[in-house]
Order: sequence, then structure tokens, then C-alpha cells
Amino acid sequence: MHLGFNARILRAPETRGWQRYSLQLLLGLLRRNLPVTLYSDGPLAPHYAATLADAGARLVVRAGMSYPVWQYCWLPRQLRRDGIDVFHSPFHFGLPLSGAAGRVLTLHDAIDQVAPARADRWDPARWHAAFSRHSADAIITVSQHARQDLIQAWRIAPEKITVIYEAADAAFSRPVAPATMADLRQRYQLPPRYVLYLGGWEARKNVGFLLQAFQRAQLTPDIGLVLAGGREAQIAALNAQGVRLGLEASRLRLLAWVPENDLPALYAAALGFVYPSRYEGFGLQLCEAMAAGCPVLAARATCLPEILGAGGETFTLETQDELVSLLRRLAGDPDFRAALVSRARRRALDFSWSLTAQKTAALYARLVKSPPGARNAHSAGA
Repeated sequence: MHLGFNARILRAPETRGWQRYSLQLLLGLLRRNLPVTLYSDGPLAPHYAATLADAGARLVVRAGMSYPVWQYCWLPRQLRRDGIDVFHSPFHFGLPLSGAAGRVLTLHDAIDQVAPARADRWDPARWHAAFSRHSADAIITVSQHARQDLIQAWRIAPEKITVIYEAADAAFSRPVAPATMADLRQRYQLPPRYVLYLGGWEARKNVGFLLQAFQRAQLTPDIGLVLAGGREAQIAALNAQGVRLGLEASRLRLLAWVPENDLPALYAAALGFVYPSRYEGFGLQLCEAMAAGCPVLAARATCLPEILGAGGETFTLETQDELVSLLRRLAGDPDFRAALVSRARRRALDFSWSLTAQKTAALYARLVKSPPGARNAHSAGA
């Protein structure tokens, strides 16, 4: 079986959720000796291109044409030339509308429909996404909660959707040397002890909720709040909110994008990780924090309780009282924190990119064995 993969998401150098999913899935598939050809309408970021080439992937880049021409005209012809059996797009659009290859689409969530950031119905990406959902022979999503959202939001047939969990990279489960953590604290000017949030800062991430709860908790002066992943304007806005709340500047550390190599130590050195998001399709940071043995507190919202399982504690978003109480226990009760570390490590064992790749490859194999007219009849399961 020869796999084609839409790799254009890896043109951007940053590593966020969809890029991490794409890279780790590809590496897992390549370790299974699956022949993989990557397709893009522009060069991949150098570190992605080098990593995937070293793992054995072939890359075909066709630049110099509009995106619709690339996806709907050039791509299906190239897939036929290359003898591709299954073509997978790991983000919400990117599938050709025709061709003999089985077509797989990963839909990470239904946020564009359930909680859209804007109401621009003429956004071309919405149309490309709708075409890809219609074109897909099979759809992968990353949690049971996301699956239900996809069924309700877009009326996708339940049997067309397979749930396959994501995972943390193996680097997060490796022990971090004290010297590495000390170097991290110095380079990023981190407080002696800190509560961590890492991820996007858009409105649904609800970072301000955590900021308010941290101030209300009135923890000891050596404990700060570290928020990582913000953009320049977001950092300025959250700094202003901290000033309004009366939070000492020395206890609030706002970081922009943190390089991938620093993330395991950032989790491992933290007093705990808090995820206050209102809406997630998976919440990969929960897996990363648990793998690093970092105590986890997550909102009781959307998929987060499903992914966290027994690996941490949850809190309501209706008031800050539960989170305030949990922060105080995390800071003041060593036995509670030790129990959370143990629970996190145990739950982390339920996720691996090897298992993700295995289940994804099994879905590809079912598509190859199915005649084109019967390709939508696939079982859904975790």
C-alpha cells in the first residue's frame, strides 16, 4: 500500500497541534515501513523536511499555481501518476474531489461550526472544508466528544467516523536532569515554583479565567504563574489584566512560543499544569503534561475529562471556586501533589504515537480492501 499525505500544514515552522499531529503520525507510519509520499504546494519548513526525509518519506512539491488549481486539478492527476492507494489530509480540508485513491480526512473538532471565531460564511477555507468532508471516504477524529460534535454539526454519518487518539512525543516521558531545569529557569526567568499553562491564547482557551483564579488563590509569594504560547498583542493584553487584578509583576511570567526542545523541562519543572479551555477536540497538552509527570488540572468541558481520565482533577468553568481550591491544595499539600504525579504517569501510558499509527494504518488497509462504492462502511471506535 502506497500512502499519499497532504503535507502543506508543515510549511509553517511553528509546532502547534495540527503540525505536531501530522509530524508524529507520519513518523509512526514510516516506522511501520509504509511507503509515504508527501505533497505540498510549497516547500516544507526545513526542520520538518529534513526529519521526514531522514525517516524515508518522499516529497513532491508543486508551487506556482493557485491553491484550488493545486488541490482539485494537479493533485488528483499526480496521485494517479504516483500510484497512490490512499490519500490522507491531516487537517480540515485538502482532499481532491476525484481519483481512484481512497480519501481520508482528519477533523480535529467542529469548532468552526460549534463556536466559530468569526461569521464569515464566504471564507474560502469553509468551502474547501465542506468539499473535503463530502469527498472523504473515511474521517478520523481525535475524541469521542469530537465525534459527537461532527455528527451533530455537519450530519456526518456515524459509521464514517473513526476515533483515534493523539499522544505525547516520547521525549516528554524521559527524565529531565536537574541541571536542564535549572538552565530553563534561568533562560526564561521563571519563578522558583510555578503553575503552568501552555497553548494558544484565543478567547476559547480561557486563559483570563486561570489568571483570575490564580490571583484569588493567594498562594505563597514564591509561586508564580507562567503562561506560554502567546502572541505580542495577547501578551500585552494579559499583562494589563494582571495589573488590573493587582497581581505582582514578579509573579506573572508571559512567554511567547517556546521551542519544542524546551517543553519537556517546562512541564517537568512546574508545580502543576492547568488547562481552562472552554472547547477542545483533544487537548494534546494534557498528554504531554501527564507524560512528563506534571500534576494536571483541567476544565470539566468538552473532551478534556475524556482525555484526562483518572490522570488528574477537573474543575467547573461556571465559577472559579473549584480551581481556586485545587490550586491551594496543589501548592500546600505534598501528598495531594504526589498522588497527582502518580495518576498522571499511569494515564499517560494509555496514549502512544505507535498505537495512533497502528490504528490509522489499519483504517487505510480497510479502505484499500473495500470497493469504491463501499468505502464509507467503516466502524467507529477508540
